[in-house]
Amino acid sequence: MLELLLPASVVTGIYSFSAGARKGEAAARTLNTEHLSALLASILRGESPSGDAGGDLSICAESRMVRFGGEVIDNLTGREVDLFHFLVSNAPKVISRRDIITNAWKTAAVENLVDVHIFNLRRKLPPALAARLESVPGKGFRCRERNSVTLI
Repeated sequence: MLELLLPASVVTGIYSFSAGARKGEAAARTLNTEHLSALLASILRGESPSGDAGGDLSICAESRMVRFGGEVIDNLTGREVDLFHFLVSNAPKVISRRDIITNAWKTAAVENLVDVHIFNLRRKLPPALAARLESVPGKGFRCRERNSVTLI
């Protein structure tokens, strides 16, 4: 058994991905290996894993978990999570289809594939969150705002 003593802000941020977790209950929940890996990776990169950003959106790229307004969004594919994370982390910059394919997915694909995934992503996200994703004609896509977002 491995026990970790973590500051309350870190515990809250990590446990925010547990279904139904609230700030006061964070210490009572177990830490699964995906969250532990994400926490340790962020610490090794020199980032603060604090969960005190107060955001309504949390995205953990490594465990591919998305949480918005207290609810876990678990119906996204891996590619959709990668796309969403990439747009949010670069907000409010406009990202071209080619940049998404090259940098977010690191693969070769036709550009209209991005449009299909954006369409599916908007359909699966809650309306308030889907409204943050914008199409910029002739340029690409962007996430309108990055405030109130926690990226782990």
